[in-house]
Amino acid sequence: MATDARAATAVPPAFARAGATTGHPGWIHSPAFDLALFTLSPIAGLLVLWANYNVGNGPAIIILATYLVAIPHYVGSFTFYLGDDNLAYYRTRRLAFFVGPVVIVALVVLLRVLNYDRIVQSTMFTWNIYHVAAQSAGILALYRTLNGGDRAERTVARTAILATNATMAFWYIDRYPPLFDLLSRLHPYAPWALRGIALPIAIVSLIALGLRLARRARGVSVPEWTFLASSLLLFHPYLWVEDANLATFGMLMGHFIQYLAIVGLLNQRKYAGSGGSTRQQLLGRVSAHPLLLGGAIITTGVVFYAANGLSAALGAPMVYVVAWNGLTLVHFYLDGLVWALRRPQVRASIAPYLMPPANRAA
Repeated sequence: MATDARAATAVPPAFARAGATTGHPGWIHSPAFDLALFTLSPIAGLLVLWANYNVGNGPAIIILATYLVAIPHYVGSFTFYLGDDNLAYYRTRRLAFFVGPVVIVALVVLLRVLNYDRIVQSTMFTWNIYHVAAQSAGILALYRTLNGGDRAERTVARTAILATNATMAFWYIDRYPPLFDLLSRLHPYAPWALRGIALPIAIVSLIALGLRLARRARGVSVPEWTFLASSLLLFHPYLWVEDANLATFGMLMGHFIQYLAIVGLLNQRKYAGSGGSTRQQLLGRVSAHPLLLGGAIITTGVVFYAANGLSAALGAPMVYVVAWNGLTLVHFYLDGLVWALRRPQVRASIAPYLMPPANRAA
C-alpha cells in the first residue's frame, strides 16, 4: 500500500453519508481506533508467539488466527473489485487487473509441477518483506499528510522502513532453507550479502529520516512518531524466533490487523449508505455493520478451512497449499495496483476517505 499527499480535500457525498468525518486532528480515525488497530497491532503477534510456546493449545490458536485473520486479510484485496468506480477503472486495464492474477496462479502451479517450489517459497518470503514495508510506509504517509508533513520525506521514510525490516528478516537467513539454499548455490556468502547490503542502507536512511524530521517546522505528531516506531520494530521476531515460518506469522499478525482495519474503514466511509450496483450496496452494508462484517470474516475462514479439509480428505493436500501460495502472491500483486495512489484514478477513489479535512491538523 502506498500513499500520495496530493489528495482531494473535498468530502465526497458517500463519505458524508457514512458520518466518517470524525474530527480527530492527526489521526486516521480516532486515538483509540488507530492505537489499537494500527500502532499497537503487532502486540497480537507477540501474544500468538507467547501462546505457541507457553500454552498447551498454542498451535490451535495459530490455526484460529490463520483462518479468522490471515486469510480474510488476503481475500480483502478482492473487495476493491466490488466498488463500481474501481471496477470501471480496472476494466480499462484488463491485462493488469484480470489477466495478471491468472498468470501468477498458473506460474505457481507450473513451478509446483516442475518441483521448483523453492522458487515460490523464496519469492513469497522476499516479496513479503517489500509488501509489509510498503503498507507500513503507506499508513505512515497518511499520518504525515494529516499532520501537514513534507511529502519529500516519503522516499526516505519508505527506504528506512524497508531496509530496517529487510535487515531483520535477512539477519538469520539460514533459518529459512528455501531461500538460503537457493542463494548458497550461487555463492557460499551470497545469503549473508543480503544483510550486508540492507544494514548500511538502513543506518544511512534512518539518519537521513531523523534529520528531516528534526527540521520539520511543525514537528512530528504523536500518531506519526508512534506508528513510525512500530513500523521499524515490526520484524523483530526474526531476531529471536528460531523457526522462520513462526517468526513470519508472528510479525504478520500486526500487518494483517492493520490491513483489515484500513480496508474496512475505507469501505465503510466510502460505500456505507451509497447506491450503485447490488455488489457495491452489499459491500457498503457489510462494512457499516460490525456483526455483518464479523460474519463475513468468519464465513471466509470457514470456507477456507473446509477447503483445506476437503483437499486432505481427497488425498490431494497440495492442491490447497498451491491455492494458498497463489492467493498470497496475487494479494501482493493486487495491492501494488489497488493502492497505487500515484495514479489519479486510484488517488481520487481512496485518498479523500482516509485523509478527510476534519482529521487534518490545523
